[in-house]
Amino acid sequence: MVTLSRLKAMGTFALAIALATTVAGCGGGNTAGGGIQDTSEGVAATLVVKEKDDQEKTLEIGEKIVTQYIQDFRESNGLTDESAWAQWMADNALNPADVRSQVISYYKDELLLDAAAGMYDVTVSEEEVQESLQEIKGQFESDEAYQEALSATGMSEEEYIEKVLEPNALQTKLAEAVEADQGGNVDTDAQALSMAQSMESVLDGSRRSSHILFSNEDEATAADVAEQLKDGSLSWDDAVAQYSVDEYTKESGGDNGWNSVSTFVEAYNNALVELNKDDISDPVTSEYGIHIIKCTDVFTVPEGGITSLDQLPTEIVDALRLQVENASSDTFTAWFTEFSQNAQLTINDMPEGLPYNVDMSAYEAADTNETPGGDQVADGSQPETGDEAAVTEEEPKDTTPEDTEGGQGEPVDDGQSAGEGQSADAADAAPTQEGDGGADAADAAPTQEGDEGADVPAE
Repeated sequence: MVTLSRLKAMGTFALAIALATTVAGCGGGNTAGGGIQDTSEGVAATLVVKEKDDQEKTLEIGEKIVTQYIQDFRESNGLTDESAWAQWMADNALNPADVRSQVISYYKDELLLDAAAGMYDVTVSEEEVQESLQEIKGQFESDEAYQEALSATGMSEEEYIEKVLEPNALQTKLAEAVEADQGGNVDTDAQALSMAQSMESVLDGSRRSSHILFSNEDEATAADVAEQLKDGSLSWDDAVAQYSVDEYTKESGGDNGWNSVSTFVEAYNNALVELNKDDISDPVTSEYGIHIIKCTDVFTVPEGGITSLDQLPTEIVDALRLQVENASSDTFTAWFTEFSQNAQLTINDMPEGLPYNVDMSAYEAADTNETPGGDQVADGSQPETGDEAAVTEEEPKDTTPEDTEGGQGEPVDDGQSAGEGQSADAADAAPTQEGDGGADAADAAPTQEGDEGADVPAE
């Protein structure tokens, strides 16, 4: 079943997590705000937003860009034939008006973000965008590796900049401006220290570890390597380089971070807590393979308790700060939600003669096990704040420490006012045209496609 839904962009560094997750898809006709408001072929909808002084501003969504989006989708998914297009809509409990409304809702979200940025005079310079791009490229071993990851997203570099980097940078600056204006400045270190003090019982005895990961078929090799490590005939670094199939941690000696701020599979964690510093475990089997674990450090809460962040390992401090920063984004989320709810979207009647407006009277939904309306056209979820999760495909980071925080916005149900219940995430600034089925972000596919059964955003 062909689907068209916007993927969650996983933050500015999503592409840099080598082939781990797609950043955003390539949507048809997705141009900048001026393209959205091209009314040369009529006005599809009007959006009225309230600015800071309660003055109203009216924006328009042109019929041209909506039609182009739908036509691009049809072409890229083999639905140019009217009968195929009508059958696809019937199978998804849609009609041409529904499809049009979904695409309008998507472009509404783009206009809301642009309008919010305009209210706070927030812009993103070319220098800032290029700096982000170079930082991403620098996280790849070679330009070829970067180009391979970029190709997996289905976008050119120009499209990636337009649909991911620029919206992410814009939202980051907008969030900072809103939080400053709304009094949302936070003493990150003070709150991180308070959090650490409340977690003393959890942090006490924290263990940092590295591992060597073998496939499940390599029991004999794992046992032999463990024996050599313990008798000193093989060094840990050499063993990691030679045997570990975990490419993500291989370059750092197999480092998996601290168990107090990371999530490990049960078998791994149970073995780790039995180790003292520099101890090496026997082979430990989990659903991800066979691990040899080395405890590289142990943290003990100082006598008298934690009184300074300087007493904590750097990695634990960084994790605590990240949690505080994510929580502080609530100010922006609340503001943007209210801003979106106060916006009024009016969808005009669909004009005659649109190329995608075909007669569906002779078509019925195919007899499948799918829920009607499951495969939809455009996800109109609003941007979220905070750092988005970057999921990696390498074993330990799916199973062990998670060093990034994330969130995912919910789609807008039918009848819901613009942006209701939404949080803001400029990374969601592009729709995705995709083929059948799709992988969840947690599956760490290099080209993450929209899940079958995506909800329908509509006004």
